[in-house]
Amino acid sequence: MVLSRESEEFIANLRMYLMTSGKNDHEINEIAEELRGHLEDAESRGKTVDSVTGGSPKTYLETIRNEMKTDYFGLTRLAPMFILLLIAYFITGSAIRGDLSFSLLKLVAYPAIALLSIGAYIYYFRKMSAANYSTKKELSIFIAIQIITTLSLAAVLFIDIFFFEPFYIPSRETMWVIAALGALVFIAGAIWTKTWITIILPLFLFGPDFILQFLQYNETTELIISASGLYLGMAVVVLILYWQNKKQNPHKS
Repeated sequence: MVLSRESEEFIANLRMYLMTSGKNDHEINEIAEELRGHLEDAESRGKTVDSVTGGSPKTYLETIRNEMKTDYFGLTRLAPMFILLLIAYFITGSAIRGDLSFSLLKLVAYPAIALLSIGAYIYYFRKMSAANYSTKKELSIFIAIQIITTLSLAAVLFIDIFFFEPFYIPSRETMWVIAALGALVFIAGAIWTKTWITIILPLFLFGPDFILQFLQYNETTELIISASGLYLGMAVVVLILYWQNKKQNPHKS
């Protein structure tokens, strides 16, 4: 039976809500299929989603979430790769450019910004699932979080340059080794997560810097090319998220 647009959207929102709440994937699939059965039965009798949710989708989602156990083992299993990817994103670009250094500010601020950014994404993913935002509003939120994160990182870099002294600066050869290890982490992350985002985004972020190492350009041109790669990479990731959202929920506008 083909469900209505409203029902398909609610099933997609249920999956996203439970996933961002740290629930087990297998149990999420079971709950989603059970919900689909209830919705098919309701629609066959001329009823709507409200007949299943009791008129409050948010309360319905919260009730299901509270009845399910949090998959702490699954979250712990993802932690090592998650940490490696964070480290790789922060140091690979600098290693390629040859300006990698370690200071107390970077060691504290970069992980804090990363965790806050990820926390913001998870929070809004869950909130959007319960509130059923439009795709345009979702994209606006994603872009806003990304811009705030980028500006925060730029601010840390600026403060670090003028007010902090690095306690360790690797040799150029060591930096190339670090960059190569970062590339391996991105590839491993793509295999682990079964998505190309962990490869596509680094290509746009760090690819221009790698190419510029073998070409002669003035500093202004290098800055423009690097910045263009950054924002193009952000745009590609947003488009990928948009495409995946439309694929999972083709009726949503």
